Amino acid sequence: MFDFAQLGLFIVSALALNLTPGPDMLFTAATGLKQGPKAGFVAALGISGGALVHILLAIIGVTAIFNSSELAFDILRFAGAGYLLWIGVTNFRQKNADLSRPHLNPVRLTTVFHRGVMTNILNPKVAIFFIAFLPQFVSVQSGSIGLQILTLGIIFNLTSLICNGGVGVFSGGAGRMLLSKPGAAKWISRISGTIFIGLAVRLVLIERH
Repeated sequence: MFDFAQLGLFIVSALALNLTPGPDMLFTAATGLKQGPKAGFVAALGISGGALVHILLAIIGVTAIFNSSELAFDILRFAGAGYLLWIGVTNFRQKNADLSRPHLNPVRLTTVFHRGVMTNILNPKVAIFFIAFLPQFVSVQSGSIGLQILTLGIIFNLTSLICNGGVGVFSGGAGRMLLSKPGAAKWISRISGTIFIGLAVRLVLIERH
């Protein structure tokens, strides 16, 4: 279905893009730092789940609405910014529990996954990215356009999971080491909260074009 040279170029491009620090990587790093390696990887799974929604929307052309409508773009980005701000403020307001013993302050992995999904879905730049990037590697002569976009999207998502998951696991390991030190829990909460609030501000300030 694909030309191997073109597919190889796509994989290299996808890896390069996913290795570039961005909101998704910061989200998984902050989650891993605060809640451990497993949560960091689950956050990456959530990000990939949200990206899959964007890929499916790109196939049926729904995301084109957000590329052409200023109002739709603004509604989505402000909703995403509000969600990230809520997560950040929640981290700041947490009591100084002993996070080195996670059973004292448990966070369900399903909640972590849901946050990852929603963080990605509520970022309109992701929708526009897929509708702009994936078609560059699609060929009319290679069969179904929708199937090609789906295949490329899944490949891109796998490279994203590898990169973001690795960052989440590494940050989680570093976070557990830091949490063994007295008073570190408070600063871990503040650092992760600051990252989430920073992501919210970034989302408010982005422009559609």
